[in-house]
Amino acid sequence: MAAAAAWLALGLAMALTWTGNGQKQEQSGQQIASSKQAQLWLDCPCLHFNERNSSQWGHLEVNASRAVGAKNNCLMIFVGGKDDDLVAFQLEQLQLRSGCLDSVEVFPYLREPVIENSTLAADTFCQHSRNRSATPIYSAGRLFGLRLRFQQPPTKEEAWNLTLKASYRFLKKDNFRTEGRLVPHTYCDFYFFASLAGEEGSLGQGYFHSPRFPAHYPAHIKCAYKFIGRPDTHVELLFEELQLPPVVSGGCQLDALTIFDAESAHMSAVIDVLCSPCPTRRLVSSGPDLLLEFNASSNRTAKGFRGKYKFVPNEPGMPMSAPPVVLEAASVAVKQGKPHPQQLQQSLGVEANSLPTDAELWKPGRSFESCKQLFDSRVNKSGAFDSNQLLITKHVIGAARSKVLQCRYEFEAQPPERVQIRFHDFNIPTEHENSTSCQPGDALHVVTQVRGRYETQEMLCGAFLPKPIMSNGPRLQLQFVGQHPPAMTNKVQYYGFRAEYRFLTNFGIMSGIQKGQDCAFVYNSSERISGLFHSPNFPGYYLENMVCHYYFYGASDERVVLHFTYFDVEGIGTCDHQTASDYLEFSNFMSTDRKYSRYCGKLQNFEMRSDGRFFRVTLHSNDRFVAIGFRALYTFETIPMNNSNNDLRETASMQSYVSSAPLKPILFKFFQLFIFVLILTNGI
Repeated sequence: MAAAAAWLALGLAMALTWTGNGQKQEQSGQQIASSKQAQLWLDCPCLHFNERNSSQWGHLEVNASRAVGAKNNCLMIFVGGKDDDLVAFQLEQLQLRSGCLDSVEVFPYLREPVIENSTLAADTFCQHSRNRSATPIYSAGRLFGLRLRFQQPPTKEEAWNLTLKASYRFLKKDNFRTEGRLVPHTYCDFYFFASLAGEEGSLGQGYFHSPRFPAHYPAHIKCAYKFIGRPDTHVELLFEELQLPPVVSGGCQLDALTIFDAESAHMSAVIDVLCSPCPTRRLVSSGPDLLLEFNASSNRTAKGFRGKYKFVPNEPGMPMSAPPVVLEAASVAVKQGKPHPQQLQQSLGVEANSLPTDAELWKPGRSFESCKQLFDSRVNKSGAFDSNQLLITKHVIGAARSKVLQCRYEFEAQPPERVQIRFHDFNIPTEHENSTSCQPGDALHVVTQVRGRYETQEMLCGAFLPKPIMSNGPRLQLQFVGQHPPAMTNKVQYYGFRAEYRFLTNFGIMSGIQKGQDCAFVYNSSERISGLFHSPNFPGYYLENMVCHYYFYGASDERVVLHFTYFDVEGIGTCDHQTASDYLEFSNFMSTDRKYSRYCGKLQNFEMRSDGRFFRVTLHSNDRFVAIGFRALYTFETIPMNNSNNDLRETASMQSYVSSAPLKPILFKFFQLFIFVLILTNGI
């Protein structure tokens, strides 16, 4: 019995010890969890202001009485309007403790009343940061947020001289809307058209703004504002506001506005370059068209610009420039497959899927204009070409009868170069209004040569810019077939196209460091901690029969996170060879990683995260079909190097196999089993 009692006492001691250790581990786990939670979310008391008065400013004030005892030593302020509102915020008085023990962070770009630790502040004020100006701060949407943070705050109000006084007012978004037509799939490219002859009212006028105006525009953007007038008009621009980051060294080297006296950018046609604040400024074009390019290349931003445009009729006796052809065009630019044989025979009387030869076009009663242009990479690596040369000749413009226009553009690169075509202007009418079908006799053909004849791979038409085109090899050919005057299908004042060509070896991928001449790109965190990468020729179709690698290298304490904002890789099902699918492959190694399945098809936003410092992404395409591809943001994140988190990080792939059952019931079962064995052993 004494021996049994001794064994029982020992078992109880061991159980209590294990229970105590379990409690410590549980407490440690809770501390780790709360630490991680604190990194993701900082819970602060909130103040909300939404008092509305269209003619007066509302007021808010924060002092020490509101801040003493605030949870997590912080305080959030949200000013919220209606969905169609913007917020104007005026900081009137700010008194904080010296040494930046108190600080105010400004958040003008919120979509919801939430501020996390990862939310980036547009600006931060503390006692010694900068002088407060009388200029209001504007939000980009209905919400404006502030976060006050306090280090080692006093425990008594009397010892804390804290004051923040501000005013706010709600403004209507419509008062800052750029009037014009946004070019699809662009962020800030706009067309502005004059009204057609015979339409009542003014020729056309309105406002244009920098993105987010009156809030600060984003960094690293490029915008184009194209003003297309009638032959008997010119364009007037009046800048009412212009605020760009100050230029210290002189000259417009960073953010600037360039105004061209034409619809496209030619350095010989520059009217002016603006980059510093100036009084009200009026600019006038010499012809019917004008182009304004806004290039924001610096890391700093500002309020931007607000201007008014107006199409004005020319004065009597003023010479007119060569008139653009006015037509209607469809609202879509489409990629067309092989046209129906009957369609081709009816339009031009030629064999299906073949372009007409010069002899076929030159028939009695049919007037014909032809040209051929050759572009060799040994002469120029880039340049521009357009359809205008067939339209501006006097005998074409002044012709009384219909003419057929045709021009072939041939591009020849030196291997391993490829040809990429990007369109700046495009407008070729479709069959009829709201149609998506091109007319073979009025389209831009992407062609290949088969047995001495040029055959169409795809046809481009419509009013919007087609996606970029890239050749699979060193040669590419385009052929424009049109008619003058063009058939009307919609109201647009431009006919034909303008484009640029480039001979490339980087597959149109501008980020990363290319390895040799292959489609392989390296992204090092030592060079850049975040950025974009995408498939070849994005946002155009990627190439057939290719393998493209993207290698990401971080530091020993870093991991890479990939966030895919667009994904369309041709394929279905399991994305394997049996389904003839293209696919994207992910791996933590140079070889295949069984942890990841293949990805293809159309997918919504999703993320991938590496297990270690290295990660590989590979695009595989076959010779069947192609799609747009993908675009993603990469970010190298630093992992905290403490022991507990490090253990969890290194064994992350095993976490799903660890039981999450409470520790105490397990110990109790173990203690019962121990007592049962003890009884059997001693015959109790």
